[in-house]
Amino acid sequence: MRLQVFDLIDETLLLLEQNNAFYHAAEAEINTILKALFQDYQETLVDLSSRVKSKESLREKIIRNRFYKECENAQSILDQLSDLIGVTIECRFIEEEYKALLWLRKQLPQKDERGFFICSAYPNLHLDLASHQPQLQKNGFSIYRIDGFYEKDHQMINFELQIKALVHSFWGEIEHKLVYKNTNYYVYDSFMKDLLASINAQLTITDRQLSIVYQQMQDLTLTDSGLNEDSFEQQITKAINDLFAQKMIESLGFALNIKQTSMLLGHYIFIKDIHYDGGNNDRIATLFQTFKKLRRAQIDFENEVYLDQNFTSNDVFIDILGHYLISIINYDYDWFVFFKMLFAVEPGNDMQDFCLFLSVIKNYLVDNYWLKTRFLKLPLDQAEMLHQECAIILAQSLTHISTIKIIYDSNMLAVNRAFVSFVEELEQRVISYKDFMEYRQAYYEEWLKQMHEIFA
Repeated sequence: MRLQVFDLIDETLLLLEQNNAFYHAAEAEINTILKALFQDYQETLVDLSSRVKSKESLREKIIRNRFYKECENAQSILDQLSDLIGVTIECRFIEEEYKALLWLRKQLPQKDERGFFICSAYPNLHLDLASHQPQLQKNGFSIYRIDGFYEKDHQMINFELQIKALVHSFWGEIEHKLVYKNTNYYVYDSFMKDLLASINAQLTITDRQLSIVYQQMQDLTLTDSGLNEDSFEQQITKAINDLFAQKMIESLGFALNIKQTSMLLGHYIFIKDIHYDGGNNDRIATLFQTFKKLRRAQIDFENEVYLDQNFTSNDVFIDILGHYLISIINYDYDWFVFFKMLFAVEPGNDMQDFCLFLSVIKNYLVDNYWLKTRFLKLPLDQAEMLHQECAIILAQSLTHISTIKIIYDSNMLAVNRAFVSFVEELEQRVISYKDFMEYRQAYYEEWLKQMHEIFA
């Protein structure tokens, strides 16, 4: 005969499913209210996320918390759940978790009959803001966890509000996967505790470093201090390296040394979002969003990258380099890892990200306005054809070098300087487009020799 506990579980899951639309509607209303409460405190708020308890999670919790003994029926179990709806407010730094709590206390100044806090603008939202915070968890780490309930259609729905810095969100996901959801019996319990404590400590250090960089940026603009600029890029790189190393372990079971690739991607993000944003981009927000994308990304480091083989571009440089990279992306593991990481970070579809990457690299290597002002002593049509040929020569030489080192920062700077000198010398020597084409191969070999010297 089947145990009665499982009949009660089935009834509870069925009731949860029947009320699913109602709970999701309440979840949306709670989100709307919290966003309104933080409307004038947007600077510290990175994200607001939520979920309704899943059937799988509820099934496990009923047994683990022994609700089947404490509750008489399915409805009483749902009423007993403190986190039927879970909401997380994500802020930037650990020190801002407490500030966010203080802000909520300021926004909800009144008390209801239960001692929960409310405000006249949103009387249906109730939060236990008087509870001791942060709370100490069983694992020994603290968390800002606030009980609340929401009144909708004369029903009371419990929800749990957590306030987390970005690093604490990432830490929570690591611990949840390694410990909370891991049913294996570990004989090296003390080792696991030390390991998790070490991870948490490293993330806390990262949080402090990010906070210091932010304070520097508040005091000085990027143009005022090269140190700030370097610090910003280094923190992007560190976040990329640490998080993707973890993703590689999850995918492969081990992590390769991806420091150089992380530096490349960090620098690419920096020159894309900082150097070419016209000075209007919120630089620290870029870092936070990058950190957030990396934390949530799931990456497979074994299976091929698929890009449209019909890729084409009206820009000859992008077309040549793009086709080359597509041809080797699944054969050269350095490029494979780089694009796996790039596509996980960037928001668009993979082909859009690929084209944007090529465009940024071209802009970094060649000043398009400068190139269009060369060979103007020749007829306009001939000058334009020579502009095209110079771009083709540069792209062909990069594919000839055939290594990811072509996008190393020091190499790109060296190529840029050498290419400017090369084109300016051509400008003095070439008397017509026909003359150029007659000696084109010699010019190309001369340029290729300079490229080999750069990449020796």
